[in-house]
Amino acid sequence: MVRVDRTVELAEEAAATANRRRALLLCLIPGGVLGLLAGVVLVVLGLPLVALAVLVVVTAAGAAWMWSTAPGTVLGALGATPSHQADRPRLHNLVDGLCATMGLDRPAIAVVDSDVPNALALGRDPRSATLVVTSGLDRALTLVELEGVLAHELVHIKRNDTVLSAVAVLVAMPWAFVRGTPVGVDSVHGLVGRGREFSADQRAALIVRYPSGIGSALGTMVGEPMVDAVWPPAPGRVAALTRWLWVDPMAGPTSGEQPEGNLDDTRVRAAALALD
Repeated sequence: MVRVDRTVELAEEAAATANRRRALLLCLIPGGVLGLLAGVVLVVLGLPLVALAVLVVVTAAGAAWMWSTAPGTVLGALGATPSHQADRPRLHNLVDGLCATMGLDRPAIAVVDSDVPNALALGRDPRSATLVVTSGLDRALTLVELEGVLAHELVHIKRNDTVLSAVAVLVAMPWAFVRGTPVGVDSVHGLVGRGREFSADQRAALIVRYPSGIGSALGTMVGEPMVDAVWPPAPGRVAALTRWLWVDPMAGPTSGEQPEGNLDDTRVRAAALALD
């Protein structure tokens, strides 16, 4: 009898389940806060049973709303537009091949108009996911480099990182409004999980069987000059809060940060993959 080692596959399934559960818990926060406030008022008015019912209903409704609308809200804030195979055949062909290898449904592909090479993925689940790339990604990377970046984003889709990402952005919005966008950005990083980009790199390298490809892509992103390019690719607080959802979170004015202790720093990840 031939034994098949499913260690990696089981780890991916566990990560997907954990991310989905974490996203559901985050979805409960906005409705729970509103329901609690309404419940307190009703308790003061002497209606404890009504208060309990309102708390449950408002929390559930808020969670359902957050779960269903968060990915689309973030996607809309980025100004992404659908991409067609005739426009970017190399990109679409690579996605088709990688999805077949990974056993994934093909995600929708959307493009953000920006010269900065970057990519992210959003969606409630793998079946409704959208892979977002900047217009500069296809131009800046070689075939092998592009395959590595796309594999990285498809790993996020398979792990259900995509719904957690979108929900984290909306949950962090009030905090960013009160404490400032930089604090909100850091909150999103903590909610989606520090080190998740580094982890996706490792898995993507195994999928394409060529760690140097994605390492080279990250190196290209680090070295790509931002002469006239603006980042984030869209105005507004929502777009700014997506920083840690991109494959290169160090793009733009934040690229002067020191990499020590940050596994998601693009420079650290490029150096690590160069050692493989």
